[in-house]
Amino acid sequence: MRMYLILVLSVCSAYADVAASAPAADPVTTRWTFGAHEPYTMYRRMGRRSTGGIDGNALWVKPWLDWFDAESPALMQELGLNMLHSRFYKGMGWEVEKKDFPNVKRFVANCHAHGVRALAYVQFSTLYPEVMRHEIPNVDEWTQVNEKGEKVTYFNDYFRWMPCITCREWEDYIKRMCTIALAEGGFDGVMFDNTFVGPCYCKRCERLFHEHLMAIKNPSERFGFDRLDGFVQPRGVKQTPEMRDPLVQEWMMWRRDIMLGVLIRLRAHIKSVKPDAVISANVMPVRRTESMLLHSIDMTAVLEKFLDLSIMQQENFPCVEKDGGVVNRVRDLKLCAELGRPVVALCDAAADMSEEREKHYMRPLLEDLFWRGIPTDRTVISPAPVKGFVDRKRVEKRKPQLERFNRFALEKRTLLNAPSYQPVRLVWSPDTLAFSKKSNFSLAAAEEIFLRNHVPFGYSVSRSNGPLSIPADCEVLVVPGQTCLSANQIDDLAAWADKGGKLIVTGDSGRYDERNAQRLENPLLPRLAGKPNVITRAEADVLPKVKIGWSARYAPPADGGRALMADLAKTGFKGEVEVVNCPQTTFADIRKTADGYAVLMLNYAPEKPVTGATVRVPAGAKSVCTLPFEPGTNETLSKSLPVSSESTITLPDFRTCAVVVIK
Repeated sequence: MRMYLILVLSVCSAYADVAASAPAADPVTTRWTFGAHEPYTMYRRMGRRSTGGIDGNALWVKPWLDWFDAESPALMQELGLNMLHSRFYKGMGWEVEKKDFPNVKRFVANCHAHGVRALAYVQFSTLYPEVMRHEIPNVDEWTQVNEKGEKVTYFNDYFRWMPCITCREWEDYIKRMCTIALAEGGFDGVMFDNTFVGPCYCKRCERLFHEHLMAIKNPSERFGFDRLDGFVQPRGVKQTPEMRDPLVQEWMMWRRDIMLGVLIRLRAHIKSVKPDAVISANVMPVRRTESMLLHSIDMTAVLEKFLDLSIMQQENFPCVEKDGGVVNRVRDLKLCAELGRPVVALCDAAADMSEEREKHYMRPLLEDLFWRGIPTDRTVISPAPVKGFVDRKRVEKRKPQLERFNRFALEKRTLLNAPSYQPVRLVWSPDTLAFSKKSNFSLAAAEEIFLRNHVPFGYSVSRSNGPLSIPADCEVLVVPGQTCLSANQIDDLAAWADKGGKLIVTGDSGRYDERNAQRLENPLLPRLAGKPNVITRAEADVLPKVKIGWSARYAPPADGGRALMADLAKTGFKGEVEVVNCPQTTFADIRKTADGYAVLMLNYAPEKPVTGATVRVPAGAKSVCTLPFEPGTNETLSKSLPVSSESTITLPDFRTCAVVVIK
């Protein structure tokens, strides 16, 4: 096991510069769409409706797939859609799935002929033992086992077993699938679906975890015992607000490292076959609280060391709920952009577009575009039980909207590709977030307050054993109730303050170490005491209601975030460009262009127009406001805005979005 961990660490080091590579897709010009990723065998076996939007027992599955392979790429090109993932390997074994391979290759070639890039769908977390045993008699040895010794199924699908990630035979088989996809299938890359696994209690995992424990030196201080040879993998573990059981923590980190090692080796193999292959995966929303415990995933590490772009499937169709909460995907989009990973933010809530949601079809596209995601339409060419297999009314309704959207993106390409202006930074510590729900929720509150108050913020990624990443343009660093901080992190924060860096620290930040162990005294606060550039507050910000998961819900702060905004004011921070008067249900992102700034504003409550919004601009600046998608007009409305004596501009009323260019 020790050699296994050495291999994981060495491979991690070798790929530490993954984030520095060129983006796999330009969000301004890439348009993701549905690619019929389920094979015929999957539809028939499940017999029910799947993500593909068609009943598995429908009599027209095969004719529809034939139509899709032959006709859909031309329709994609007509609509300006140019990237997807397509069926290739569902986990049934190659002897079964290779029968469809000639059709798949023809589809990929057809995509390329129409300017569409195709990634090979490779199922990560499913084995189908019923048919796979014919090819692999020992497939039972590849599978996860639960605490009772039973095979672990993919959710409630009894015929789908989950693989054990410590099984090197399974890993080598997946590598073989990737080789075939890239070397023979002509694919532009690979998309791993459902890239997560839960705990496994097979004999191999029990042995490997035991070996891991035996390699820990001097365990008494942390575990209380001199010997760990009688310890086994924890059972019955649930996510609790504060994860402090030392064995559970070690087990979570061990599984995380095993998973990351598998993913990094897959990346190395894929790049050895095709260096420019795009590596993507459907993992989880970045901010999901229980990712390490339930799915063996550290999302930040996966983004940094494995992915070229991320598929982020979730249930968050952008809107405003009755309590005033703004449903959005901005947090995930911002962090992925921070790490140089464009994201396809798939809205499962958009898979079935209601009449009401269809009215706001453009909103998720604009959210993607404004926060550097890849705009996606999953449903325009999804199957319909009509002659021709596609809903032509939906196509004809969306086509002009897509054309208009694409024209706008190209016209504004320079400013959309400009870096975001993010002078305020929130400390993002994956170690803290894995073990402390309180820290997670305090961070969520700070994010929500800044989003609703239009503070231009980004993230400062910090790991317990590494340096705190503080970008050169950071003016104010915020530590929002991050209870668990390592000695290294505390040293870095104190050094930032010692150099005059403006710092806001709230709640119990630093009261516990990186393993959520309480210190006798908080070592951070005494090192910051008396510094005029440091603001501390005993209470961290909270929201009345928070849910961070497959669906994410953030109720508005009770007082609008007054305390944190007052802290920010005390630092003397004043942005070069500021949105100073705008509803909290309109979010903004500010870009720093070559000759000024651009402000991108998206209204999540279009039933109520934004009236009298104002932006403070540099003295002597000239500003032009564009309203590209106002309802009832096909024209893009542009207007030069006079600057008031207070160096502010007032925007015209708008319902959808506004773009302000400041020179």
